[in-house]
Amino acid sequence: MQNGVTLRYMLLQNLRRNPLRTGLTMLAFALPMGVFVAAISLVLALMEVNALNARELRLVVQSRIALVNELPERVRAEIEALDPERQRLSTVCGMLWFGGRVPDTQNETQSLGVDHDTFAEMYAEWGWTGAECEAWEKDRRACVVGSSLAQRYGWRLGQRITLESTVPPYLLLEFVIVKLISRPGETNSFYLRRDYFEEARRTAGFDRPGCNVFWVRCTSRAAMESLQRQIDEHFRHTPNETKCLDENAFGAQFVQAAGDIPGLMQTMAAVVVFIIALVGGNTMMMNFRERTRELAVLKAIGFSSLRVGRLVLAESVLLAALGAGSGVLATWAALSVAPLAHMGFLPIASLSISPIAVAVSLLIAAGVGVVAGAVPSVQALRLRTVDALRRVA
Repeated sequence: MQNGVTLRYMLLQNLRRNPLRTGLTMLAFALPMGVFVAAISLVLALMEVNALNARELRLVVQSRIALVNELPERVRAEIEALDPERQRLSTVCGMLWFGGRVPDTQNETQSLGVDHDTFAEMYAEWGWTGAECEAWEKDRRACVVGSSLAQRYGWRLGQRITLESTVPPYLLLEFVIVKLISRPGETNSFYLRRDYFEEARRTAGFDRPGCNVFWVRCTSRAAMESLQRQIDEHFRHTPNETKCLDENAFGAQFVQAAGDIPGLMQTMAAVVVFIIALVGGNTMMMNFRERTRELAVLKAIGFSSLRVGRLVLAESVLLAALGAGSGVLATWAALSVAPLAHMGFLPIASLSISPIAVAVSLLIAAGVGVVAGAVPSVQALRLRTVDALRRVA
Protein backbone atom coordinates (compact mmCIF):
# COMPACT_ATOMS: atom_id res chain seq x y z
CA MET A 1 0.00 0.00 0.00
CA GLN A 2 2.87 2.36 0.93
CA ASN A 3 4.66 1.62 -2.34
CA GLY A 4 1.49 2.34 -4.31
CA VAL A 5 0.89 5.63 -2.50
CA THR A 6 4.54 6.65 -3.00
CA LEU A 7 4.36 5.89 -6.70
CA ARG A 8 1.16 7.91 -7.15
CA TYR A 9 2.62 10.79 -5.16
CA MET A 10 5.81 10.84 -7.22
CA LEU A 11 3.89 10.66 -10.49
CA LEU A 12 1.85 13.72 -9.55
CA GLN A 13 4.92 15.60 -8.36
CA ASN A 14 6.77 14.84 -11.59
CA LEU A 15 3.85 16.15 -13.64
CA ARG A 16 3.88 19.36 -11.58
CA ARG A 17 7.61 19.96 -11.72
CA ASN A 18 7.37 21.66 -15.13
CA PRO A 19 3.74 22.74 -15.64
CA LEU A 20 4.44 24.45 -18.96
CA ARG A 21 6.02 21.37 -20.51
CA THR A 22 3.36 19.10 -19.07
CA GLY A 23 0.61 21.33 -20.43
CA LEU A 24 2.17 21.63 -23.89
CA THR A 25 2.78 17.89 -24.07
CA MET A 26 -0.81 17.15 -23.10
CA LEU A 27 -1.97 19.66 -25.71
CA ALA A 28 0.24 17.96 -28.30
CA PHE A 29 -1.54 14.70 -27.48
CA ALA A 30 -5.01 16.24 -27.15
CA LEU A 31 -5.21 18.00 -30.53
CA PRO A 32 -4.29 15.04 -32.76
CA MET A 33 -6.28 12.57 -30.64
CA GLY A 34 -9.34 14.82 -30.90
CA VAL A 35 -8.96 14.77 -34.68
CA PHE A 36 -8.40 11.00 -34.56
CA VAL A 37 -11.61 10.38 -32.60
CA ALA A 38 -13.67 12.57 -34.94
CA ALA A 39 -12.18 10.92 -38.03
CA ILE A 40 -12.75 7.36 -36.81
CA SER A 41 -16.27 8.24 -35.61
CA LEU A 42 -17.11 9.47 -39.11
CA VAL A 43 -15.76 6.31 -40.72
CA LEU A 44 -17.68 4.12 -38.26
CA ALA A 45 -20.90 6.08 -38.90
CA LEU A 46 -20.55 5.53 -42.64
CA MET A 47 -19.84 1.84 -42.07
CA GLU A 48 -22.98 1.55 -39.94
CA VAL A 49 -25.12 3.08 -42.69
CA ASN A 50 -23.54 0.78 -45.28
CA ALA A 51 -24.19 -2.28 -43.12
CA LEU A 52 -27.85 -1.33 -42.69
CA ASN A 53 -28.27 -0.70 -46.41
CA ALA A 54 -26.60 -3.97 -47.40
CA ARG A 55 -29.20 -5.96 -45.43
CA GLU A 56 -32.10 -4.46 -47.39
CA LEU A 57 -31.08 -5.92 -50.81
CA ARG A 58 -31.94 -2.88 -52.91
CA LEU A 59 -30.75 -1.92 -56.39
CA VAL A 60 -30.77 1.54 -57.95
CA VAL A 61 -31.39 1.94 -61.69
CA GLN A 62 -30.31 5.26 -63.20
CA SER A 63 -29.46 6.61 -66.64
CA ARG A 64 -26.11 5.40 -67.91
CA ILE A 65 -25.33 8.96 -69.08
CA ALA A 66 -25.92 10.88 -65.84
CA LEU A 67 -28.07 10.82 -62.75
CA VAL A 68 -29.79 14.06 -63.75
CA ASN A 69 -31.09 12.44 -66.95
CA GLU A 70 -34.66 11.26 -66.44
CA LEU A 71 -35.81 7.80 -67.47
CA PRO A 72 -39.38 7.39 -68.83
CA GLU A 73 -42.11 6.14 -66.49
CA ARG A 74 -42.46 2.94 -68.54
CA VAL A 75 -39.04 1.77 -67.36
CA ARG A 76 -40.67 0.65 -64.10
CA ALA A 77 -43.08 -1.65 -65.96
CA GLU A 78 -40.23 -3.05 -68.04
CA ILE A 79 -38.19 -3.83 -64.92
CA GLU A 80 -41.18 -5.52 -63.29
CA ALA A 81 -41.74 -7.56 -66.48
CA LEU A 82 -38.29 -9.11 -66.08
CA ASP A 83 -39.65 -11.07 -63.12
CA PRO A 84 -43.45 -11.35 -63.55
CA GLU A 85 -43.76 -14.06 -60.88
CA ARG A 86 -41.92 -11.93 -58.31
CA GLN A 87 -39.40 -14.61 -57.43
CA ARG A 88 -36.42 -12.26 -57.56
CA LEU A 89 -37.87 -8.79 -57.01
CA SER A 90 -40.60 -7.78 -54.63
CA THR A 91 -41.27 -4.19 -55.65
CA VAL A 92 -40.06 -1.28 -57.82
CA CYS A 93 -40.33 2.39 -56.85
CA GLY A 94 -39.54 5.35 -59.11
CA MET A 95 -38.13 8.60 -57.72
CA LEU A 96 -37.86 12.08 -59.22
CA TRP A 97 -35.68 14.87 -57.82
CA PHE A 98 -37.66 17.77 -56.35
CA GLY A 99 -34.83 19.59 -54.59
CA GLY A 100 -37.14 21.54 -52.33
CA ARG A 101 -36.08 24.41 -50.15
CA VAL A 102 -37.89 26.41 -47.51
CA PRO A 103 -39.20 29.68 -49.03
CA ASP A 104 -37.01 32.75 -48.46
CA THR A 105 -33.96 30.59 -47.64
CA GLN A 106 -31.14 28.98 -49.60
CA ASN A 107 -31.29 25.73 -47.62
CA GLU A 108 -32.01 22.96 -50.10
CA THR A 109 -33.30 19.63 -48.82
CA GLN A 110 -32.73 16.16 -50.20
CA SER A 111 -36.29 15.86 -51.46
CA LEU A 112 -37.65 13.33 -53.94
CA GLY A 113 -41.03 12.58 -55.46
CA VAL A 114 -41.72 8.84 -55.11
CA ASP A 115 -44.23 6.28 -56.40
CA HIS A 116 -46.69 6.26 -53.52
CA ASP A 117 -48.09 2.78 -54.23
CA THR A 118 -44.77 0.97 -53.64
CA PHE A 119 -42.86 3.38 -51.42
CA ALA A 120 -43.95 1.95 -48.06
CA GLU A 121 -43.10 -1.58 -49.18
CA MET A 122 -39.72 -0.44 -50.53
CA TYR A 123 -38.81 0.96 -47.11
CA ALA A 124 -40.68 -1.47 -44.89
CA GLU A 125 -37.82 -1.36 -42.35
CA TRP A 126 -38.99 2.11 -41.30
CA GLY A 127 -41.78 0.49 -39.33
CA TRP A 128 -44.86 1.97 -40.97
CA THR A 129 -47.99 1.93 -38.84
CA GLY A 130 -51.46 1.38 -40.25
CA ALA A 131 -52.37 5.03 -39.64
CA GLU A 132 -49.22 6.25 -41.39
CA CYS A 133 -49.87 4.06 -44.43
CA GLU A 134 -53.47 5.24 -44.60
CA ALA A 135 -52.46 8.91 -44.39
CA TRP A 136 -49.79 8.38 -47.05
CA GLU A 137 -52.24 6.76 -49.45
CA LYS A 138 -55.16 9.08 -48.75
CA ASP A 139 -53.60 12.56 -48.98
CA ARG A 140 -51.76 13.51 -52.18
CA ARG A 141 -49.91 16.21 -50.22
CA ALA A 142 -48.49 13.62 -47.81
CA CYS A 143 -44.75 13.70 -47.16
CA VAL A 144 -42.25 11.70 -45.12
CA VAL A 145 -39.54 13.72 -43.35
CA GLY A 146 -36.26 12.77 -41.69
CA SER A 147 -36.09 13.51 -37.97
CA SER A 148 -32.96 15.67 -38.26
CA LEU A 149 -34.55 17.78 -40.97
CA ALA A 150 -37.74 18.18 -38.94
CA GLN A 151 -35.76 19.21 -35.88
CA ARG A 152 -33.80 21.74 -37.92
CA TYR A 153 -36.94 23.59 -39.03
CA GLY A 154 -39.15 22.85 -36.04
CA TRP A 155 -41.56 20.69 -38.03
CA ARG A 156 -43.88 18.23 -36.34
CA LEU A 157 -46.14 15.36 -37.34
CA GLY A 158 -49.33 16.54 -39.05
CA GLN A 159 -47.99 20.02 -39.76
CA ARG A 160 -48.56 21.71 -43.12
CA ILE A 161 -45.37 23.01 -44.70
CA THR A 162 -44.43 24.66 -47.98
CA LEU A 163 -41.38 23.95 -50.13
CA GLU A 164 -40.16 25.49 -53.36
CA SER A 165 -38.65 23.21 -55.99
CA THR A 166 -35.12 24.07 -57.15
CA VAL A 167 -35.62 22.46 -60.58
CA PRO A 168 -37.85 23.70 -63.44
CA PRO A 169 -40.65 24.69 -63.33
CA TYR A 170 -39.77 25.85 -59.78
CA LEU A 171 -43.03 24.93 -58.12
CA LEU A 172 -44.23 26.10 -54.72
CA LEU A 173 -46.11 23.18 -53.16
CA GLU A 174 -47.81 22.53 -49.84
CA PHE A 175 -47.27 19.27 -47.94
CA VAL A 176 -48.57 17.52 -44.85
CA ILE A 177 -46.12 15.54 -42.71
CA VAL A 178 -47.50 12.03 -42.14
CA LYS A 179 -44.35 10.25 -40.93
CA LEU A 180 -40.98 11.06 -39.32
CA ILE A 181 -38.04 8.73 -39.90
CA SER A 182 -35.00 8.40 -37.65
CA ARG A 183 -33.18 5.51 -39.34
CA PRO A 184 -29.45 6.26 -39.90
CA GLY A 185 -28.86 7.44 -43.44
CA GLU A 186 -32.35 8.91 -43.89
CA THR A 187 -32.70 11.56 -41.20
CA ASN A 188 -31.96 14.42 -43.64
CA SER A 189 -34.36 13.17 -46.33
CA PHE A 190 -37.71 14.45 -47.55
CA TYR A 191 -40.11 12.31 -49.62
CA LEU A 192 -43.27 13.48 -51.37
CA ARG A 193 -45.74 11.72 -53.66
CA ARG A 194 -44.63 11.80 -57.28
CA ASP A 195 -48.18 11.82 -58.64
CA TYR A 196 -48.77 15.12 -56.80
CA PHE A 197 -45.49 16.49 -58.14
CA GLU A 198 -46.20 15.35 -61.73
CA GLU A 199 -49.68 16.84 -61.66
CA ALA A 200 -48.22 20.20 -60.63
CA ARG A 201 -45.60 19.92 -63.37
CA ARG A 202 -48.25 19.22 -66.01
CA THR A 203 -50.20 22.25 -64.88
CA ALA A 204 -47.05 24.33 -65.37
CA GLY A 205 -46.53 22.91 -68.87
CA PHE A 206 -43.98 20.16 -68.08
CA ASP A 207 -45.84 17.08 -69.30
CA ARG A 208 -42.87 14.69 -69.33
CA PRO A 209 -43.41 12.15 -66.54
CA GLY A 210 -40.23 10.34 -65.63
CA CYS A 211 -37.82 9.39 -62.85
CA ASN A 212 -34.18 9.98 -62.08
CA VAL A 213 -33.89 6.57 -60.42
CA PHE A 214 -35.86 3.38 -59.95
CA TRP A 215 -35.31 1.45 -56.75
CA VAL A 216 -35.65 -2.33 -56.90
CA ARG A 217 -36.08 -4.44 -53.76
CA CYS A 218 -34.80 -7.97 -54.29
CA THR A 219 -35.62 -11.20 -52.52
CA SER A 220 -32.06 -12.52 -52.07
CA ARG A 221 -28.43 -11.69 -52.67
CA ALA A 222 -28.29 -14.06 -55.66
CA ALA A 223 -31.44 -12.49 -57.13
CA MET A 224 -29.92 -9.06 -56.63
CA GLU A 225 -26.78 -9.96 -58.59
CA SER A 226 -28.68 -11.57 -61.46
CA LEU A 227 -31.16 -8.71 -61.75
CA GLN A 228 -28.36 -6.16 -61.74
CA ARG A 229 -26.88 -7.78 -64.84
CA GLN A 230 -30.22 -8.45 -66.52
CA ILE A 231 -31.57 -4.91 -66.12
CA ASP A 232 -28.53 -3.33 -67.75
CA GLU A 233 -28.58 -5.94 -70.51
CA HIS A 234 -32.28 -5.35 -71.15
CA PHE A 235 -31.81 -1.63 -71.76
CA ARG A 236 -28.53 -1.94 -73.66
CA HIS A 237 -28.57 -0.35 -77.14
CA THR A 238 -31.81 1.53 -76.38
CA PRO A 239 -32.37 5.28 -75.94
CA ASN A 240 -32.62 4.62 -72.19
CA GLU A 241 -29.45 2.70 -71.34
CA THR A 242 -29.14 2.16 -67.61
CA LYS A 243 -26.53 1.78 -64.93
CA CYS A 244 -27.66 -0.53 -62.15
CA LEU A 245 -25.93 -0.25 -58.77
CA ASP A 246 -26.45 -1.65 -55.31
CA GLU A 247 -27.50 0.83 -52.64
CA ASN A 248 -24.04 1.29 -51.12
CA ALA A 249 -22.38 1.84 -54.50
CA PHE A 250 -25.04 4.41 -55.35
CA GLY A 251 -24.54 6.27 -52.07
CA ALA A 252 -20.77 6.18 -52.50
CA GLN A 253 -21.12 8.40 -55.56
CA PHE A 254 -22.27 11.29 -53.38
CA VAL A 255 -19.66 10.72 -50.69
CA GLN A 256 -16.87 10.53 -53.27
CA ALA A 257 -18.10 13.73 -54.89
CA ALA A 258 -16.53 15.48 -51.91
CA GLY A 259 -13.43 13.25 -52.11
CA ASP A 260 -12.58 9.85 -50.70
CA ILE A 261 -13.66 10.85 -47.22
CA PRO A 262 -13.31 7.43 -45.52
CA GLY A 263 -9.86 6.98 -47.05
CA LEU A 264 -8.81 10.49 -46.07
CA MET A 265 -10.04 9.95 -42.52
CA GLN A 266 -8.11 6.69 -42.18
CA THR A 267 -4.95 8.30 -43.55
CA MET A 268 -5.39 11.21 -41.17
CA ALA A 269 -5.78 8.78 -38.27
CA ALA A 270 -2.51 7.03 -39.20
CA VAL A 271 -0.68 10.38 -39.42
CA VAL A 272 -2.08 11.37 -36.03
CA VAL A 273 -0.74 8.21 -34.38
CA PHE A 274 2.68 8.82 -35.93
CA ILE A 275 2.73 12.44 -34.70
CA ILE A 276 1.85 11.63 -31.12
CA ALA A 277 4.44 8.84 -31.09
CA LEU A 278 7.13 11.37 -32.06
CA VAL A 279 5.87 13.90 -29.51
CA GLY A 280 5.70 11.36 -26.73
CA GLY A 281 9.12 9.87 -27.46
CA ASN A 282 10.82 13.27 -27.68
CA THR A 283 9.21 14.52 -24.46
CA MET A 284 10.11 11.47 -22.42
CA MET A 285 13.73 11.44 -23.63
CA MET A 286 14.12 15.11 -22.67
CA ASN A 287 12.48 14.43 -19.33
CA PHE A 288 14.83 11.53 -18.62
CA ARG A 289 17.95 13.52 -19.45
CA GLU A 290 16.89 16.33 -17.11
CA ARG A 291 16.13 13.93 -14.27
CA THR A 292 19.15 11.64 -14.50
CA ARG A 293 20.61 12.79 -11.18
CA GLU A 294 17.18 12.71 -9.52
CA LEU A 295 16.68 9.10 -10.56
CA ALA A 296 20.17 8.28 -9.32
CA VAL A 297 19.30 9.80 -5.93
CA LEU A 298 16.20 7.59 -5.77
CA LYS A 299 18.38 4.56 -6.31
CA ALA A 300 20.86 5.80 -3.72
CA ILE A 301 18.18 6.07 -1.02
CA GLY A 302 16.91 2.55 -1.62
CA PHE A 303 14.62 2.52 -4.66
CA SER A 304 15.22 -0.58 -6.75
CA SER A 305 16.13 -0.29 -10.43
CA LEU A 306 12.87 -2.00 -11.35
CA ARG A 307 10.85 0.47 -9.35
CA VAL A 308 12.62 3.47 -10.90
CA GLY A 309 12.04 2.04 -14.38
CA ARG A 310 8.37 1.52 -13.58
CA LEU A 311 8.10 5.12 -12.40
CA VAL A 312 9.48 6.45 -15.71
CA LEU A 313 7.22 4.18 -17.75
CA ALA A 314 4.13 4.98 -15.66
CA GLU A 315 4.75 8.71 -16.06
CA SER A 316 4.89 8.33 -19.85
CA VAL A 317 1.65 6.32 -19.98
CA LEU A 318 -0.14 8.70 -17.60
CA LEU A 319 0.88 11.77 -19.59
CA ALA A 320 -0.28 10.18 -22.86
CA ALA A 321 -3.60 9.03 -21.36
CA LEU A 322 -4.33 12.42 -19.78
CA GLY A 323 -3.57 14.20 -23.05
CA ALA A 324 -5.69 11.82 -25.11
CA GLY A 325 -8.53 11.98 -22.60
CA SER A 326 -8.47 15.78 -22.72
CA GLY A 327 -8.66 15.69 -26.53
CA VAL A 328 -11.58 13.26 -26.51
CA LEU A 329 -13.50 15.30 -23.93
CA ALA A 330 -12.87 18.54 -25.82
CA THR A 331 -14.08 16.99 -29.09
CA TRP A 332 -17.16 15.53 -27.42
CA ALA A 333 -17.98 18.89 -25.80
CA ALA A 334 -17.48 20.77 -29.08
CA LEU A 335 -19.76 18.42 -31.01
CA SER A 336 -22.37 18.54 -28.23
CA VAL A 337 -22.49 22.34 -28.24
CA ALA A 338 -22.16 22.81 -32.01
CA PRO A 339 -22.83 19.48 -33.76
CA LEU A 340 -21.74 19.09 -37.37
CA ALA A 341 -25.29 18.38 -38.46
CA HIS A 342 -27.05 18.65 -41.80
CA MET A 343 -24.07 17.37 -43.79
CA GLY A 344 -25.95 17.13 -47.05
CA PHE A 345 -23.19 15.29 -48.92
CA LEU A 346 -23.07 12.49 -46.35
CA PRO A 347 -25.73 9.88 -45.52
CA ILE A 348 -25.60 10.67 -41.79
CA ALA A 349 -27.56 13.19 -39.78
CA SER A 350 -24.69 14.52 -37.69
CA LEU A 351 -21.30 13.57 -36.37
CA SER A 352 -21.28 12.13 -32.87
CA ILE A 353 -18.43 10.55 -30.93
CA SER A 354 -18.36 6.77 -31.18
CA PRO A 355 -17.58 4.83 -27.97
CA ILE A 356 -15.49 2.49 -30.10
CA ALA A 357 -13.42 5.44 -31.35
CA VAL A 358 -12.93 6.64 -27.77
CA ALA A 359 -11.77 3.21 -26.60
CA VAL A 360 -9.42 2.83 -29.57
CA SER A 361 -7.96 6.30 -29.03
CA LEU A 362 -7.26 5.65 -25.35
CA LEU A 363 -5.68 2.27 -26.15
CA ILE A 364 -3.50 3.89 -28.80
CA ALA A 365 -2.51 6.65 -26.39
CA ALA A 366 -1.57 4.07 -23.76
CA GLY A 367 0.38 2.12 -26.37
CA VAL A 368 2.19 5.26 -27.50
CA GLY A 369 2.95 6.02 -23.86
CA VAL A 370 4.49 2.58 -23.40
CA VAL A 371 6.56 2.88 -26.58
CA ALA A 372 7.66 6.44 -25.79
CA GLY A 373 8.61 5.51 -22.25
CA ALA A 374 10.26 2.19 -23.10
CA VAL A 375 13.72 3.54 -23.94
CA PRO A 376 13.91 5.98 -20.99
CA SER A 377 12.62 3.22 -18.71
CA VAL A 378 15.32 0.80 -19.85
CA GLN A 379 17.93 3.52 -19.44
CA ALA A 380 16.66 4.12 -15.91
CA LEU A 381 16.99 0.40 -15.17
CA ARG A 382 20.61 0.40 -16.35
CA LEU A 383 21.50 3.69 -14.74
CA ARG A 384 24.62 3.44 -12.54
CA THR A 385 24.11 5.51 -9.43
CA VAL A 386 27.74 6.65 -8.95
CA ASP A 387 28.17 7.70 -12.61
CA ALA A 388 24.87 9.57 -12.67
CA LEU A 389 25.64 11.52 -9.49
CA ARG A 390 28.92 12.75 -10.99
CA ARG A 391 27.05 14.44 -13.87
CA VAL A 392 26.28 18.12 -13.71
CA ALA A 393 22.59 18.74 -13.42
